[in-house]
Amino acid sequence: MQTPTRLSWPLFLGLLLGAAGARGQEAEPFEDPPINYSATLPNDRATKLNEAFQKQADEIRGWPARRRLRWLLEQLEIPVDSQLLVFSKTSHQRSLIGPKNPRVLYFSDEAYVGWVPGGAIEVTLFDPVLGATFYLLDAQEDGAKPLLQRDNQCLSCHKSFERTPSLRARSIMPDAEGEALSGSSLSNLEPDTPYADRWGGWYVTGAPSPFRHRGNTVGKSEADFRTSDGKGGVTLQSLQAYFDVGRYPKPTSDIVALSIHDHQVYVHNVIAAANQTARLSLARWPATREILQLPADAPLAGSTLVSLASEADKVVAALLCRDEPALPPDGLQGDGAFEKSYLQGRRADAQGRALRDLDLKTRLFRYRCSPLIYSASFRGFPPELRRLVLTRLANILRAEQPPADYAYLPAAERRAIAEILAATLPDLPAGGPLK
Repeated sequence: MQTPTRLSWPLFLGLLLGAAGARGQEAEPFEDPPINYSATLPNDRATKLNEAFQKQADEIRGWPARRRLRWLLEQLEIPVDSQLLVFSKTSHQRSLIGPKNPRVLYFSDEAYVGWVPGGAIEVTLFDPVLGATFYLLDAQEDGAKPLLQRDNQCLSCHKSFERTPSLRARSIMPDAEGEALSGSSLSNLEPDTPYADRWGGWYVTGAPSPFRHRGNTVGKSEADFRTSDGKGGVTLQSLQAYFDVGRYPKPTSDIVALSIHDHQVYVHNVIAAANQTARLSLARWPATREILQLPADAPLAGSTLVSLASEADKVVAALLCRDEPALPPDGLQGDGAFEKSYLQGRRADAQGRALRDLDLKTRLFRYRCSPLIYSASFRGFPPELRRLVLTRLANILRAEQPPADYAYLPAAERRAIAEILAATLPDLPAGGPLK
């Protein structure tokens, strides 16, 4: 009988740590074919900007920070009125961020830009296949490197949504330095997060309101953030007492812009996760088809069809704002600047209705279907997934009696959404209108 080999403790520990390290370095699903996240050149605006402006890279890096920021917002067609201010230390430039030096964020339907005075400009774009792609415009780099450098270090935090490259919007309980209070909750905002629990670590401006949330507040204990006890923060009209607002393009962090940002981050993440899950499932379909002993031209079946159907359900729920919480009793009232900018991209039907039309009294949108249905990310779905999503969407909107999960949408609103989409989204499946 062979005697088992005895390992010394140091050698055994080394092998154990090596195995653990190997497991920690296992490739994420998005690094596998057909996505190949890190190895693939993104098809996004950053790639195009690098091609167009690389000869001017050193000149652009030499501009004052606010000029670089303004230039980038113009190139990415992001309205400056979307400005948000966050002071929690929840960025990889956390050492620069705090209540006296907040990070500023801007967004459009396709792009997100962040900057903190003294730091690099951060950019997140959504590639139709890769999902969220991350870049830095750093004044310290030289002309030998791309103007916008891809920064996959962001994935250490930004792959939390169903293991896909994604965005994060958090509400924390910050102390006077912007650090999360020890032992306090650190939550990603979800569609059903009550407004009273939002915006911890963010500045919030708008019209005066008795409504309390977690914004504009630092504390020493969780009790300082319990809005049910009449604590927490209130919406401010001015931030001048908190930091030097003159260092930023605008002195505001509008409550309506914050709410639309929360909505968009979640919907973008759902779309990106569905896209990648569908592509991985479809890549495995030939092997699945062989296991099921189906002919080469067989329609999707088995686990592939189940996976696509599940992702389609998640996308439809996100698009139709299914879990949106009630707005504060007096609604959401910003200063109006963001609302005007947001409406500029509206796609109206013959009756002048558009998905970008805001309600802000009882809900965010007058017609509860996300405008991100027009986004490049949604257009980039594999045809099989896009067809499933649009078919399910049309069935819900045109049903005499919708599924129970969508009973919150009254018939008149569903009819209006269906008519708007029929006029503005050419490939919405045909079907009879609601009676």
